[in-house]
Parts: sequence; C-alpha cells; structure tokens
Amino acid sequence: MITIISKIELEGTDSLKYTDIGHTENDAIVNQINENYDSTLGKFLGENRTKLEIGEVSISAFFNGVDSVNEARTQVEIVEDSSLTKITDISQL
Repeated sequence: MITIISKIELEGTDSLKYTDIGHTENDAIVNQINENYDSTLGKFLGENRTKLEIGEVSISAFFNGVDSVNEARTQVEIVEDSSLTKITDISQL
C-alpha cells in the first residue's frame, strides 16, 4: 500500500493548510511521521479541543516556533499526482 505524506502548516491566523508533498511504501517512515504528529499537533488539538472551539485558544499558538508538521494517513493503490516525491528516507522531508 502507498501512503500519501501531507505537510500541515498554519494558513492565516486560525486555519490549517494541508499540502500533499510525497508518498512512501515504507511503514517505518509512516509510523515515524505519525508518531511525531501524534506527539505534537495531534496532542495539542486533543488537549485544546474545547478551547479551540470556543475561541479561547487559536491554532496559531501551536505554530509559534513551528513551521509545519507532517502526517501520513491517506492510503492509495496508485499515485496519480506525478509531482509527489517518493520518500525513501525520513530526512527527505
């Protein structure tokens, strides 16, 4: 199975922008990307869900000092977007 890797970054002051940047078939890379997401942005969203919904906290608070976070959760049979780089090593991100 092929997994699409997305870059998540702040767009404006309170929106997230998702951009597909690559793909991999390496489960170790997928796991490393998603473990990093879960321990950073995923954790922030989970801990602040209610505060984000009522406007007490902005998503921009997470991105102070963080440019972007990657996520690898979309699985496909074939890669239709030829601009996506095949990621064979985590250092390529």
